[in-house]
Amino acid sequence: MRIQLDQIKVSNRIRKDLGDLGPLIDSLRRVGQLQPILIDGDNRLICGFRRLEAARQLGWDSLDTRQIDIDSKHDLLLMEAEENTARKNFNPAELERIDLLLNRHSRRGIFWKIFAFFLDLLDRIFGR
Repeated sequence: MRIQLDQIKVSNRIRKDLGDLGPLIDSLRRVGQLQPILIDGDNRLICGFRRLEAARQLGWDSLDTRQIDIDSKHDLLLMEAEENTARKNFNPAELERIDLLLNRHSRRGIFWKIFAFFLDLLDRIFGR
């Protein structure tokens, strides 16, 4: 469900330092919102504080949200902690692979599409 940013209530958060929002703002600008923020039935923010702040800085008026039921302060704290710790960033080799594939698939024209298809095929065959 989409909700107006001014309807989202932000209470005391564990994370006080939002860090550099620049990359997140750039991502939202380039590809849009990939993950909804989580709110409770009273529109209180559960997870997605950085996304919310980045959207505000972009001048957006609404965001996609997912509403969930929270039964206790314990569950609220647990979800905020999990949202910010239970993930793994790409390692350097994976980042290098992303760059290679993005470059491969960013070229226009039928020749490049066919060429990229065959390179992807070789990758699958040889397990690269």
